[in-house]
Amino acid sequence: MKKLLLILTLFAPLLSGCHSAPPPSTFLVQINGHSFYVELADTPELRKQGLSGRQHLQPDHGMLFVFPSPTIAKIWMKGCKIPLDVLFFDSNKRLINSHTMPIPSPNQPDHTLPTYSSDKHANYALELPAGTTSRLRIKPAAAITFSPELLKALGKGTE
Repeated sequence: MKKLLLILTLFAPLLSGCHSAPPPSTFLVQINGHSFYVELADTPELRKQGLSGRQHLQPDHGMLFVFPSPTIAKIWMKGCKIPLDVLFFDSNKRLINSHTMPIPSPNQPDHTLPTYSSDKHANYALELPAGTTSRLRIKPAAAITFSPELLKALGKGTE
């Protein structure tokens, strides 16, 4: 009996399935009442890497790029294997504009890759699975809300 209890204790986390809470490296954001779990790209290295090389992205997951100061942000799809939407937000966390970015051709030279830019100075860019923006009817001026945990990670308290 002790052996069975030990085995169940060791394997209990595996039995809970893959629908458990998101890993601690993700944070919750909301747009138009829809929740997304996002990874944070808040350093030059993480922003450069982005979602490159990913084979799949869950419908309610993405990556939030945080820029050190407001900028005309430019995103490209170098190394990306999945199509994405990119949404640019200003300092008030309002949507400036968005783009749907197709997968580049496999052997396309880097210098020929298109860039997708914010129309105005952006503080944040959010990458989500392609089609999310149109499916959820996310339009310019839509607000993004950050969870308290994300605000804390960004060093912004509870603004």
